[in-house]
Formats: sequence, structure tokens, C-alpha cells
Amino acid sequence: MNKSVFLSFFLLVFFSLSLCYGDFSLSGINEAQFIYKAAEDSLSNYFYNETTLRLNYKNIEAGMSFIAELPKYDQFQAIEVLHHSDLDYRWDERYIQISLPASRVRAGSFSEFFGNGIIMRAFRDKAYDHDTRLTGLNLRLSSGDHNLKALYATLPSENNVNRKDIIGGLDYSLPFLWFNQLGFSFTRQEVQRIDSKYSTRITAGSRIELLTDLYDFYAEYAETKTYRNIAGEFRGQALYGMANTYLGNFTISSGYKRYDRFDDRMNDLPTLNASEEPLSERIQPGADEEGLLGQLRYIPDFTTEISVIYSEAWNSSFSIRQSDLFIEGRKDFDSFILGLEYAQFETIDKDWELWYKEITPALLFDFALFTLPVHLRTEFGYREETRQDSEREIYKPLLQFDIFFRNLSLSLISELEFNELSNPADNRNWFGLEATADLFSHTELKLFVGEERGGKVCRSGVCYYTTPFQGLRLDLITRF
Repeated sequence: MNKSVFLSFFLLVFFSLSLCYGDFSLSGINEAQFIYKAAEDSLSNYFYNETTLRLNYKNIEAGMSFIAELPKYDQFQAIEVLHHSDLDYRWDERYIQISLPASRVRAGSFSEFFGNGIIMRAFRDKAYDHDTRLTGLNLRLSSGDHNLKALYATLPSENNVNRKDIIGGLDYSLPFLWFNQLGFSFTRQEVQRIDSKYSTRITAGSRIELLTDLYDFYAEYAETKTYRNIAGEFRGQALYGMANTYLGNFTISSGYKRYDRFDDRMNDLPTLNASEEPLSERIQPGADEEGLLGQLRYIPDFTTEISVIYSEAWNSSFSIRQSDLFIEGRKDFDSFILGLEYAQFETIDKDWELWYKEITPALLFDFALFTLPVHLRTEFGYREETRQDSEREIYKPLLQFDIFFRNLSLSLISELEFNELSNPADNRNWFGLEATADLFSHTELKLFVGEERGGKVCRSGVCYYTTPFQGLRLDLITRF
């Protein structure tokens, strides 16, 4: 019997038997989504459902997750290859876990990270359709301040959908001398090549952490070597560090990063900037970049906060450079809260003959309208761009209005984009309405109608990332 089929059968039996005994507890979540997309490269109607179940019996936990997409939509495929019959249903997660006072063993699907995630981070990000969760064995041991993580697992290959990559890893941390933590990590990956052979990637690193009342410090360094690769053997390095100093009402922070040939899907490298933007769209994050960050934060009392973050990044040849400035201030008055933001992002790519600068000032206003909480955000984005011999200016005003009732919140957002300030009528606009309601103590309903430009949005007190969208989206989330 196939191992995955056997594990699914075992979990189903385990869940069924649990219903007969009172010592078992069952919890879970069901996420259902209906989408109507008003786009040419769309099949218009889509349905998505994900059911996750968790079963606990004393120190044993079992879980499974099932996903159905009717049909499955791929925004990067042309309309000719999209069909209504492309139904997709699969087990997304299956595991059994035993937890003891000083240890935990998990077999099946799992997420994991070593240190700050630079050497390894296996996780799922729905917003970006990124999934590097592993399937195998995961062990955690702890004794006082000593912690050990070990794993041996597989994940689907990027070069062959029918094959698996193999990864093994160890992570150990302990207090050492005056450091709060000294850590060591090691991973070995066997990566499927396009010719069905395997290349080997070995990564090793260490980290230190120091925490005091006046300052704290974190640094991590790693090296990687890949051999038996089609393009030849190569080595890579990664260095990341952050330091904070606390002086009365001031917090002064600084950071440094240096990544060289350290681009791998199993790591999660800090961008070290306020906008969370990569250095360039044409190179992989971690391939070749260096950067610095400085931050000053001032909190004189519980009602006032001012923060300034500035960062710069560049590649080894200085042909790509980036700067990022973000300033925010917040003042809490008796009857309202006033916030001001200023963001400036600039990048230059000499090889592509590309330069652009984007400036976005914003005003935030929180107040009560007939006892109902209201959030108002206005911003006026400006982008100046030069691409080879072409120059253009883009204006992007935005207005957002959120209002909160008891179990209901409404959010209206309007965005414009036009090229000439003197002729705003010649523009592209996006307008959307989102309503969120708590139907019961365990059920949430969310409805969006209109258009979304895409990117990071914050509505009804929740921030998330979206792709460009036009149509209707209905989400029903039930927890039990």
C-alpha cells in the first residue's frame, strides 16, 4: 500500500474511533471561498474549500487537511489551457505528533525554521502561493536552555513534479558565556536536477543573541556549497545582524545584511527595509546584495510615537542600488487619533537603464461617528520613472474609509492612477467594497465586490497581500 494512502487511512480510523471516547477533543477550521472573476483570462466562477481537523488525546495529536478547487485557477496560464474540468482535490496535510514535557516528535507534514530562517525555513504563504512545507520526521528536544531540532523529510521537486527533493537538518542552541544564545545549524539537500540526477547543497551556520536592559544584539552567519550541479560547483555566504539600543524614550536600531549566491527556496532572507521590497526584480533574492538599515524611534508617553527608518542596498558591482525611507508619527488625542506617514522608495538599475522614485505621503484619522469607530486613510502617491529613453510620471491618490459596527465592519477603498496632474480625468481607477461579519462566535463571513489593484492592503484592522482582481469574492470561515 502506498505510504500516503496508509497514513490517510490510519488518520481516518483514528478520527473515527475518537468519536466513541470522551478523552478525545476535536477542533478544526473550514475555509470556503467562491470567486467570480470578471476578466478575459478567467473561467469566471471558481470554488475553493479547505478543511483542517485537529484531534487531541492526552499527549497525542493528529491532524489532516483536505483542499478542493473546482476548478483550479492559475493566473499565469493562458485562457486556452484553462478548462472547467480542471478539478483539483488533494490531501494538503497529514501528521501525527507526540508531545512530552521535554520533547516532541512529529511524523507527516510540518513547518519548521532554524534560527532566523536564513539557513532554513519551511512554511506556507497563501498570499504569494509559496509552499515549502516538508513531509517526513521532525524532532524537538529541550532541557533547560538547551534546545535541539532535527528533521529528515522530502518536498516536491521544482524540476520534476513526479520526484522529491530530500532534506536533512540539525539545529542546536544553548547559552554560552555572556550570550543569551549561541546556535548552530546544518542542512543537507539532495535536489532533483532537470536531467533526473541529484545535486547536493550543504549549508552550515551559527548565530549569537545577547539581551540586556540597555541593548540587544542578534547576528547570524552561514555558508553553503553546492556540488554535482549542472552549472558547476559554487559556494555562497549570508551575514545578517541587528542591534537595538534603549536610551530613555529613544530606541536606536541598526542592521546589516550581505548575501552572496545564497538564493534558495528553503531559506527566508530578511529584506532589511521598511517596504519589504527585494533589491531587484531581475535577480533572485539573496543572489548578490548588501545593505544597511538605521531606525530611530521616540515614544515620550503613551499617546505619542515617532519612528524613522532608512535603509540602502546594492549589489557587488553597484549597478543596482536601492534606498528606502519611511517616517510615521502617531498622536492619541482625547476624542481621535491622528497619524502621519511618509514613504520614499528609490531604485536604479544601470544594466536595464531603469530608474524610478516613488513618494507616498499619507494621513490617517481614527475617530467616532455617532459612537461607531471609524478609520480614514488618505494618501497621494507619486512615481517618477525613466526606462531607457522613456520617461513618465504617475500619480496615485487613494482614499479608504472603514467603519465598525458591533459584529460588522465595512471598508470602502478607491484608488486612481493618471499620468498628468492637469488631466486627472484620463485615469485608471479601482473601487472596492469589503464587508466582514461575525455571524456566530465561531463563523466569519467576508464579501468583497469591485476591483483590487494588488499589493499590500489593510482593511478592517487586518493587513494582507492581494493579486490584481476584478469581480466578487465571498469567504466563509468556520472554526470549531
